[in-house]
Amino acid sequence: MKAADDTGPAFELLAAAEPSPLIYAVPHAGRTVPASARARLQATEATVRSLEDPLVDDLVAGAGAWGASRLINRTARAFVDVNRDPGERDPRLSSDERGRDTPRTRAGLGVVPRLGGDGRVLYRGRLDPEEIEARIAAVHVPYHAALAELMQAMRARFGRAVLIDWHSMPSAAAEAEGRRGGLSPDIVLGDRFGRSADPDIPALIRQVFEARGRRVLMNRPFAGGHTTQVWARPEDGFHALQVEINRGLYLDEATLSPTSGLATLKADIEVVSRALVAALRSKKAAPESAA
Repeated sequence: MKAADDTGPAFELLAAAEPSPLIYAVPHAGRTVPASARARLQATEATVRSLEDPLVDDLVAGAGAWGASRLINRTARAFVDVNRDPGERDPRLSSDERGRDTPRTRAGLGVVPRLGGDGRVLYRGRLDPEEIEARIAAVHVPYHAALAELMQAMRARFGRAVLIDWHSMPSAAAEAEGRRGGLSPDIVLGDRFGRSADPDIPALIRQVFEARGRRVLMNRPFAGGHTTQVWARPEDGFHALQVEINRGLYLDEATLSPTSGLATLKADIEVVSRALVAALRSKKAAPESAA
């Protein structure tokens, strides 16, 4: 899928050599800002990239060998956020001042962000509502159509589909959670407080990460975003989980350059992937889940 006026792909769908019910999505890996939007930006590259989940696509790159299909977004989150409800438009960004006043839009993080992750303004002035609609149509809609097709295909083939939506969090967010609750997490698993997946799925991921020495929290401070909510239908055979990784484990957060921790974390995720695929292949789905 290509972005509206750019030569690079808006996103990539990478099938596993031997598919399983497991699907990995990385919605905030993208760095491409289509040409039509570049002239509107007043932000520096650092501010644009402050919305990115750096190198998370690299962290899960080996999962295809173990049976996980991957959907990797290549369009910058500053252009449009595919992990946001398309109706969550920021009235402070749109020229007609229409939209939703929510905690996320007040923070500048609607479906088309107004602010970078560093709190700086992204665009010169407001955007026409038609431009916001066009961005959603060019990237958000086809991304979710591709994900839906993949989820439905895996459920039809295996009786269930399991989506893991991969993200990263600033180390400052993990440290703030440590001050609140006493544990600064390496990994946060979000299952919308038990509603988005069979409990065996997050339990296995937690067990494997903890066996590798990682500190894991459930649903604090992130319980799952738009994509997790959309696919939170375990009764229908669709399971979804959000994973947030502390960037301090693998990244120099000032330069966005990888550290020596990247290889170790990739190895951890490979072990998680193998364990998940083995468990999913060995467990039969209930007949009604494929109905």
